[in-house]
Amino acid sequence: MDTLMIAIGIGFFASFVIFVVMEEKSLKDADFSDMKCLVTQELSIDECMSKYSTIKYMIMYVIAVFIIGFIVAKTLLIPNGFGLGYAMAYVFLPSMIGSLIILLVKWKFQPVIKLISSFLFGAGYIGASGFAVAVAYLFST
Repeated sequence: MDTLMIAIGIGFFASFVIFVVMEEKSLKDADFSDMKCLVTQELSIDECMSKYSTIKYMIMYVIAVFIIGFIVAKTLLIPNGFGLGYAMAYVFLPSMIGSLIILLVKWKFQPVIKLISSFLFGAGYIGASGFAVAVAYLFST
């Protein structure tokens, strides 16, 4: 059980640090008053993607989380004989904890942006780490 907690901690802290770095890079040139245009004006997807680069940094986040998840699964989960329930704990617990922390930070100041960030963190983590665990189990047999 201690090994599972270590795996969950690695998954959470590594993905949270990577997400914060990627989010800051994607919003580096963004003025939050300019982000109103995403809601109030009709912009093309290309214009939004080139201005904020959110998709590029989100893809980089998902790739990094996939790599971490694959390494954790190959070094901690599979060698210790953890089954599907434990693997799902590794996939879902860090995403829920991280999403909650993101929602609680600056909720009064930027609620819509933090809600979107929370969803992106949780969905990106679940997708990438779940796929990584599945691929690691597939290659281990």
